[in-house]
Order: sequence, then C-alpha cells, then structure tokens
Amino acid sequence: MTRPTQDADPLIAIRDLSVSFATSAGPAEVLRNVTLDLGRGRIVGLVGESGSGKSTLASAITRLLPANLSRLDGGILYEGRDLLAEPEAAVAALRGSRFAMIFQDPMGALNPVFRVGTQLVDLQRAKAPKASRRDRMARAVAMLTRVGIPDAARRIRDYPHQFSGGMRQRIMIAAALLCEPDLLIADEPTTALDPTIEGQIVALIDELRHGFQGTILLISHSLGLVSHLCDDVAVLYAGALVERGPAAAVLGAPRHPYTRALLACEIGADVVRRATLATIPGDAPDPTRLPPGCVFAPRCSQAIDSCRDAVPELRPVDGDGGHAAACLLV
Repeated sequence: MTRPTQDADPLIAIRDLSVSFATSAGPAEVLRNVTLDLGRGRIVGLVGESGSGKSTLASAITRLLPANLSRLDGGILYEGRDLLAEPEAAVAALRGSRFAMIFQDPMGALNPVFRVGTQLVDLQRAKAPKASRRDRMARAVAMLTRVGIPDAARRIRDYPHQFSGGMRQRIMIAAALLCEPDLLIADEPTTALDPTIEGQIVALIDELRHGFQGTILLISHSLGLVSHLCDDVAVLYAGALVERGPAAAVLGAPRHPYTRALLACEIGADVVRRATLATIPGDAPDPTRLPPGCVFAPRCSQAIDSCRDAVPELRPVDGDGGHAAACLLV
C-alpha cells in the first residue's frame, strides 16, 4: 500500500510550541518553538535522545501535561481548532475517540483490577455509545485475534498480569485500534520488550498500518525502526526541532550534525567491525540552563564561533521545502 504524500492540510499542525515546567532549579524549557506538521495518513517518526522532549510533545497534543506546567505557548491545530485554546472537557472528549496512545509500559496503562475484556468493551463507549455490550465484546475479540492473541475468546476474560509483556503490548495496540482514531501516538512501544518480542511487535505494527487510515506519530530511540516504518522524520534535541522531512531524505542524507551523530551511534551489522561503539561526546544540556546560540554547539565537532551567538532557524535544504535543518552550516 502506498502512503499518501504530504499535503498542505495536515491532520495536526503544531506551531511555535513552547512548554516549560516549574522546578526547584527554575523553569525547565522542555520544548522551544517547535513547528511540525503531522500529515494525514502519514507515519511520522519523532527521534532524539532521552530528555529531548519527545514524550512532552505527545502529551501536549493530548493535553496530558503534569501539574508543574509553567508555560504553554503556541498552537496545536486540529480540524481548525486550536487544542491549546479548547476547554479541557472538549480535549478530553477527543482522547479515546479521535486520539489514541500506545504507551511504553503496557502494565502501567492497563488497569490490573479489571479483566482485559471489560477494559476493551468500556473504551469503545466513546466511539460507539449505542452499540450493545455483546457487539463491543465481539469487536474486542476480533481485534485481539487480529493482533495475534491466541484463543482470544477465552483470554479476553483474563487479567493483565496473566499475559506476558509482549502480549500486553499487543492488547494495548488492539485497544488503540478499537478506537479507530484519527491520530495514533506510539510512545516507545517496544522499549520494555526483549529483542525477540520487539521484532514481533515491529512486524505487527508494519502489518497493521496498511489497514489503518489515520496518522501515526511514532516516538522512538531506534532510527532503524523509524527508517523501516515511517514516511517522515522529525529530530528533536534539547527541546528544539533540528531537522525534519521525508524519512528517505533525513536518514539518507542528514544535514544537521546531531542527526548524523545519531545515525553514527545506531547499532547495525557493521558494529562487529568497529573497535568501539560510536558515541556523542558530552551530555545533553540541563533544560534549566540552556547554552546560548545553537543548543547542540557544545557537543558539535563542526561548531564555529557564530554557532554560539545565534539560534539557527529551520530552513529548507537545497531549496527543498520538505527537508529542513536548523544549522548555520547548511
């Protein structure tokens, strides 16, 4: 199946999004002026080191930000509505009906005191309020079968702790698909799994995406996974969007030094020929004490004096508006 091309009418249009949290050390600037489109029917990979702001961006879309939020600026447009300006009740109504999420830890997302069937039946109420419980249960069994749960009609009566980690993640995928969402957010869906189960879940997502008509935001540390599944890629570093564009362009010909560094660190078949694993020198900056200019400059081997004076803007690469990088050397 050929995925749709990027268009001028994205499902989600994020504009100049900035998010800060209050901490004992002062405001932590977790996202700064992020502008990104999630195209209709596209799979968008969001990559970056831990602490780069990936999960915060997903939480901002769904308005599930922690209580110590101190700043939320910009706009997140969905069907002509700015989600940041909507009442909480209006955004809450979108969660579970228009927006669905697959979390890193399925055991933390599933309620341990209710049977899996009860949870899958209840979450369908928002999408199909007039459907009978029998019909919703039948849909749940069919979806569990689709995601590879053996003997789903019997296992649906079990509790979450009676499933393995891989099976629980399959249940979370089934729960998300039952909502028939416009936007499916997968936040590190394979992080808590061993390599064998991880491969099975990746294969499952790859198979299921062909029948899913909505947009997928895939948050991951793995550029290999993103390359395999995604149409577009956005690279976050310390809360700033440093590169974005079609996956083939960003991963095949990266223009920002941070993107190139991430690719160099990816463990692949050539790792056995290396003397040591590639790493990015230094540490990601403290969000309460960000450096001036380009936030990646202190760790960049190509940085020049002007990199520390001005914050670079995202600009098209080689005249291609689809591929953009925030680097003075581009």
